[in-house]
Amino acid sequence: MRRNISIPVTLLLCLVFYITCWQAIRFSTGIAWSDTLKTYEPQILPLYIDITGAFWALMGLFLLWSMWRGQRWTRKAFIIASSLYTAWIWADRLFVQTQMRANWPFDLILTIALFLFTIIVVLDPRNKIYFERESYERDS
Repeated sequence: MRRNISIPVTLLLCLVFYITCWQAIRFSTGIAWSDTLKTYEPQILPLYIDITGAFWALMGLFLLWSMWRGQRWTRKAFIIASSLYTAWIWADRLFVQTQMRANWPFDLILTIALFLFTIIVVLDPRNKIYFERESYERDS
């Protein structure tokens, strides 16, 4: 039987939900404003915004679903997804966005802090119960 979800796990789920919503909005606005984006940016940029927004929104939904289902591989999925998202967000910032913003040190510190928070919460043995169900608890 599952206990009430701990505060760190709740915060992690809120973070995943926030990023999922943010990327879903990015995807939908990329589609809705594609004509406007094409007038100001090269042709590939609206497609890039659509694809990456949809990918990360689906990834977030997948993580939330796997957490809800208590799949055995949920912890690994969280680690892989957070590593890929961290790498993508900085690759996007460095290679796609043409100007480095003045607040990049703050962004770097925040990115590292959230990444470390995710890894610590996922790997904490006390939180294993929230990421995996026992075989007798899973639906067949």
